[in-house]
Amino acid sequence: MVKIGANEVLVSHLQFGENTIIFYEVELEQLVYTKRILKCFEVMSGLRINYAKSVVCEVGVNEDELAMYADLLNYKIQGLPLKFLGLPVEANPGGKSTWKPVLDSVSSKLAGWKRRLLSFVGRLTLIKSVVTSLPIYYLSLFKMPSGVAKEIEKMKAASLWGWE
Repeated sequence: MVKIGANEVLVSHLQFGENTIIFYEVELEQLVYTKRILKCFEVMSGLRINYAKSVVCEVGVNEDELAMYADLLNYKIQGLPLKFLGLPVEANPGGKSTWKPVLDSVSSKLAGWKRRLLSFVGRLTLIKSVVTSLPIYYLSLFKMPSGVAKEIEKMKAASLWGWE
């Protein structure tokens, strides 16, 4: 279990569709039970676990133990921060590095448009409909720092007015 937020809500797992992330303090017995539960799930549902995408990540576990756990579950080892559904887990939402993929996406989207071929209204429409929606997925989990919002506004203004 993990404590999340100011109210320290206890979370044991997160699921979305066919994606699952499980949190617990590691004991070998728990891993054996986890593996059995996952095998039962496969047998009962007819679905298969995608071991190529499955990872084990540690917080405070030595490398030898982690390698043993990964081998037992047939998972790969991955360090923090890791991504779950495209969002970084164990990231600092106030840090600009967490928002770098969003800033890169905005920048590449704006760079791909041929400014000289679009009218002012065309640029405005694209910025409002496309660029403004790019950070929404991250905003479903994180509060955007004001510096990141200012950076996005700066890129949008530069593209709108044709500044380089």
